[in-house]
Amino acid sequence: MTDQTLSNPAASCSLRSIRLRHGNLNISADLTAGSFKYVKTVLSYQNKLNEDATSFDFRTDLITDRKSTVRLQISLNLKDLLLKSLYWHVYIILEDPASGELAEIPVHMDTRQRLFHKFLYNGAHHTENGFSFYPFYTGDKTLAFAYRECTPYDSTSLIYKEIFAVLLYRLTRSYWKKQHICLVCEKFSSMAQDNGYYFFKHCMENNEQAYLNKKILYIIDKKSPDYPKVAPYGRNIIPFMSLRHMCSLLAADLIVSSDSKYHAYATQCRHSIFNRYIKKKKSVFLQHGVTALKRVDSIYGKGNRSACDLFIVTNTMEEKIILDNFGYEPAEVANTGFARWDVLKDCSQDSHNILIMPTWRNWLDSVSDEAFEDSTYFRNYMQLLNSRHFNEILEKHDLQIYFYLHAKFQSHLKTFRIASNRIHVLSFGDTPVNEMLMKCRMLITDYSSVCWDMLYQNKPTLFYQFDLDQYNEAHGSYIDMHKDLFGDRAETSSELFDLIEKAAEHDFALKPAYARQRSEYFQFEDQQHSRQICKAIKRRFC
Repeated sequence: MTDQTLSNPAASCSLRSIRLRHGNLNISADLTAGSFKYVKTVLSYQNKLNEDATSFDFRTDLITDRKSTVRLQISLNLKDLLLKSLYWHVYIILEDPASGELAEIPVHMDTRQRLFHKFLYNGAHHTENGFSFYPFYTGDKTLAFAYRECTPYDSTSLIYKEIFAVLLYRLTRSYWKKQHICLVCEKFSSMAQDNGYYFFKHCMENNEQAYLNKKILYIIDKKSPDYPKVAPYGRNIIPFMSLRHMCSLLAADLIVSSDSKYHAYATQCRHSIFNRYIKKKKSVFLQHGVTALKRVDSIYGKGNRSACDLFIVTNTMEEKIILDNFGYEPAEVANTGFARWDVLKDCSQDSHNILIMPTWRNWLDSVSDEAFEDSTYFRNYMQLLNSRHFNEILEKHDLQIYFYLHAKFQSHLKTFRIASNRIHVLSFGDTPVNEMLMKCRMLITDYSSVCWDMLYQNKPTLFYQFDLDQYNEAHGSYIDMHKDLFGDRAETSSELFDLIEKAAEHDFALKPAYARQRSEYFQFEDQQHSRQICKAIKRRFC
């Protein structure tokens, strides 16, 4: 890779064809190099951490001169490569003969190529770990490849179901539109444990459909462990990826979600046409955590793909962060508190539980088990959970540890092997997060926003931040982790053990300085947060 991207219109490259067979990637492209000299083609990977950047050189099999263009035939044996998730880009490396400087240009895809690869081409390189490597086009209409875990919605058969749903909806549009549908969902439409569920539950039990003049429907996968919990709501429940789901999504006036509105559909669909419809939908972002410890304005900021029309926040500090960094107007931000806080209360009086709940790392998103086990993240938590000294502290104070891995890392749960009978590893969906937070005496996290749920309950949090520099490089934060946290922090396991002992000796009481921060932050503590959200929706949309 080079540090220079060539913007000279005299140099460009356009895709002719791609072939992926038996682990071999073959590409044909037409290069217009102008005065530049072709050097090579590379497959390049880069995530938020510069240290993870890597690239592989294609073999140039044939160069054919065609008047003002050069036909390139290049190939790469994928079977021998250590591929990483998620995105790989193809760059043509050129040299300026006059200066000797190198520059890079992407491979552009015309309309025909984009339509072909979106709707017809299903070629991919499949690996033994259940991942696939396949081509797609970027927002700049250039060639790239995705390497990710296969999903049930990757086949071209999904397109035919979507087209049928679009035709059915158009034939019955008047029936659907008069319902004024509001769709509610949570992450991947796979659960009913977070703000989406508690907002929906409040609406069903308090006749908010009449107040908002909307048919409120909850989307959830029938395979979800939480499906029986919402099944009693009958026709207000929509099975994920059903025809009714697709038609309701096309008709919806509003999407209310604890994550991006794109979670109202299968987020990883190689061939789906529905993103164009979701993009146009008005949405309310309930959030699944308070925005403070992780920079997400590049994702949820106004004008970005996952932007919303009403941003729900929980406290005055967070409201200022959103207004100062995300580009929203005051009318587009509502300080109501979280819907899940309607039922949040301290139930830990007779408990001996400590919850350890680390957040995810975007540089480990969708990686193989081998790459995950080789990470600093995994090694630090394995060292912590299997520490003899840690187990002695638990024995001394009669404590139980519940370790809950982030949803994005649940596929790696089997890699955590714990010897102590006082440490329990929880699977995603085993117990609702709300329940765990209410029953525990103290939380240990790194950068997870569930720490605010603990503060709301007047309970302490310890921050175990062994990779702060790495985290700040990849994610960043809106606050100074050294000065602004409302809990003690540790960078090593020995520091953390000392803090746990001190907390246990003081019966896990929230320190006065952190209690003062709590009183400054929260505007609503009446546990009527869902009602406040409904009022904000009515003001904004009705």
